[in-house]
Amino acid sequence: MADKPPSFLLSIRFMLALLGFLAYATQYTQKINMSVAIVCMINNTALNLQNNNTELLHEKTLFENSSELISRNSDLEISLVNDKCQAESKDKKPMKDGPFPWTKDMQGLILASYFIGYFITEIPGGYLSLKFGPKRVLAISLFVASLLTMALPFLARFHYIALLVVRFVIGLAHGVIWPGFAGFWASWAPPAERSRLIGTTNAGSQIGNVLALPLGGFLCVNGFDGGWPSIFYVFGGLGLIWFVLWIILASNSPDNNRFIGENEKEYVLAETIETRASHEEGETGAPWGSIFTSKACLALFLVHSCSNWGTYLFLTSLPSYMKEVLKFDIKSNGTLSAVPYICFWLFIVLSGIIGDTLLQKFKLSKMLVRKIFNCFALFVPMLAVLALSFVTCENKMVGVVLLTIGLAFTGCGYGAGFLVNYNDISGPFSGIVFGIGNSCATVPGIIAPYLVGILTSNQKQEEWRMVFFITAAVYLLGGITGFIFTTGNVEPWALRKKSPNEVDESIPLRGEKA
Repeated sequence: MADKPPSFLLSIRFMLALLGFLAYATQYTQKINMSVAIVCMINNTALNLQNNNTELLHEKTLFENSSELISRNSDLEISLVNDKCQAESKDKKPMKDGPFPWTKDMQGLILASYFIGYFITEIPGGYLSLKFGPKRVLAISLFVASLLTMALPFLARFHYIALLVVRFVIGLAHGVIWPGFAGFWASWAPPAERSRLIGTTNAGSQIGNVLALPLGGFLCVNGFDGGWPSIFYVFGGLGLIWFVLWIILASNSPDNNRFIGENEKEYVLAETIETRASHEEGETGAPWGSIFTSKACLALFLVHSCSNWGTYLFLTSLPSYMKEVLKFDIKSNGTLSAVPYICFWLFIVLSGIIGDTLLQKFKLSKMLVRKIFNCFALFVPMLAVLALSFVTCENKMVGVVLLTIGLAFTGCGYGAGFLVNYNDISGPFSGIVFGIGNSCATVPGIIAPYLVGILTSNQKQEEWRMVFFITAAVYLLGGITGFIFTTGNVEPWALRKKSPNEVDESIPLRGEKA
């Protein structure tokens, strides 16, 4: 092995980290493109006519029931405020209606279908990367997803069921990306550089959100083929460009990379011997019974899932909320929807730095640090959504601030809270335990958008209020669970004997989740 580590910034391993960054950014643009595009795809005029007809059928009953009228007074006031906002916005150029009169529950199903597929392939993804190699698994995943993303406009015009099915398949393809990269970095990331390499890669997920929301809003209004289809063409095309670069530049290990120098190859191979062995053990010899009966694991899965309820709710429904309740036009909608995710990413980075400082300089225990940041990640968003439930379009910028606060503090759980806790408690099995936990935490992505579709059928603020009350209750459950049951100790079943020179082998997950 070389006397000193070869250059980091001018290395093949850092170039692969940048490719990983682009992979995650591409995945997330394809993950949330439907959330942006659907705002422009819906024929709101047709839906409003349907809703008005329904209201006329019930009008007589409403007036006969005076007690019901009294109980609706506060909701009526909110409706009048929203009507006022609508009237004021008529002076601006109205956004052209989309072609599809899909009801809100149909929209919820379309948004949820991706997460159903994503849920199915997350745990098998680690095994597939071991059997076929992470390079091949990752390449096929984004290639298939990108082609299907580009086909979505044709499928939407054919039938919404076809669109729903293909979004499900895209979720299936994307589900293997995170476990696939865990296997990839087991062969490429020396322990001393692991945080930098994996952190660089993981940052692509939030940057994907930041890019997709404003760019999607711009393409909705100014894109080709009617606007909204160009969102799918552009983000699908980006995935195909990544696929070509990945096929040319990537390899499963330094042994078979055509561009790596001998010095860097020897360094990476020597430094990752134990990491590769640990990863294979974690994927093939996991103590399944112990994992599913571990109080620490079960609590972690619940905390992760409760946090993801809010995260996925906003990821799938934020553009719709900003249009329906805050009355932002689509251009402002896309730009302002990105602001919370910029702050989300910043809080991930800052909380990681602060958490490490509390551990190393102030000698706080891992358990205490994780509990502190879990509280920030769940209780602050809980308060934000409670306040958000009373915001109307008359104080829309207050709504943007509350959304930003809620999503920003969620990043505390990713940088120094529950997401890092997988490594604390499960050692060499952190990959498989994270796969289980992230699969559980994908379920809110299935339920939340469909629930929004059912509860907000009339696109009223008072309907969104119920959504936010439910979300606050879920945050409260997760916060209490994390405060009581979070631990920082390695579980007994995850302990393994180490040689004197062996370093901690768990693959860091700090930075982002799938």
